[in-house]
Amino acid sequence: MGGIKAFFETFSPINFWDTDNKEEKDFEDESKYSEEDWLFYTNLRDSDPNYSPKRLTVYSGARGQYFNRGKDGSSGGDGLYILAPTKELIAEANDTGDYNDASYVVLYRTKGGRILFGGDSHNKTWGHILEEYRDDISNVDLLIAPHHGRKSDRSYDFLDVVNPCLTFFGNARAEHLAYSAWRNRGLSFITNNQANCMVVDADVTPMRLYVTNESFARHVNQDTYYEKRFKAYYCYDIV
Repeated sequence: MGGIKAFFETFSPINFWDTDNKEEKDFEDESKYSEEDWLFYTNLRDSDPNYSPKRLTVYSGARGQYFNRGKDGSSGGDGLYILAPTKELIAEANDTGDYNDASYVVLYRTKGGRILFGGDSHNKTWGHILEEYRDDISNVDLLIAPHHGRKSDRSYDFLDVVNPCLTFFGNARAEHLAYSAWRNRGLSFITNNQANCMVVDADVTPMRLYVTNESFARHVNQDTYYEKRFKAYYCYDIV
C-alpha cells in the first residue's frame, strides 16, 4: 500500500474498491514498508461505506454503472470487468492468512484490445478464472503479470490460455523474475528495469507501446520517435 495516502491526497477519488479482507500487519522499526500508509488503508477499509471516499465491495462478475455499464444501466463494451476474487476466496484467505488469492484480477476492454491486470493472484484464483472466464482471457493483448512477474511457488499453466501478445513485468532484480515461464512458451515481455515507464495507447487498434527509456526504445526500434502526448518514445504496435 506504499503511496496510497499521497495518492488519495493528490487525486481525491470518490469511490474505493475493496474486499472484506481482514489482513493485519506488524511493522518493525526498520521495515521497508510504510506503517502510515497501511494505517491509512485500514481506516478506509473499516470506514462507513456511506462516507466519501465510498468503499465499494465488488467481486467476480460485478456489474455497475460507469465501470462496465452505461449511465442508463445498459451494457457497455469498453470497461472494467472483475474476474476475481470471489467471496469464497476472500473467506479462505481470512482463514489461512494467505492473501494472494484475495487480490483483484481485472480485465480492461479497450478500443485497442484487452488488458489483463493480474494483481497478486495465485493458483486458486486462476482456477476460478479459467473455469468461469476462459474465453474472455484467452489470447489477450497485454498482461500485467501477477506478482509483477516475480518468481513464486505457483503454476504458470494459465499462460497457455492467456497467451498474451505482450507482458509487463515490474521493477525487481533479474534473479527474482520468472523469465523462464514466458521464454519457454515463446511469449514476449518487457520489464520496468529495461524500459523505465511503459505507456500504452489503448485508443488505437492495435495498441501502441511507448517507453520513457530512449536507449531501450532505439534498441528495439531504430525508427523510434518522441511522442509529446505521452512524454515517451514509440516502440511498436502490440500485435
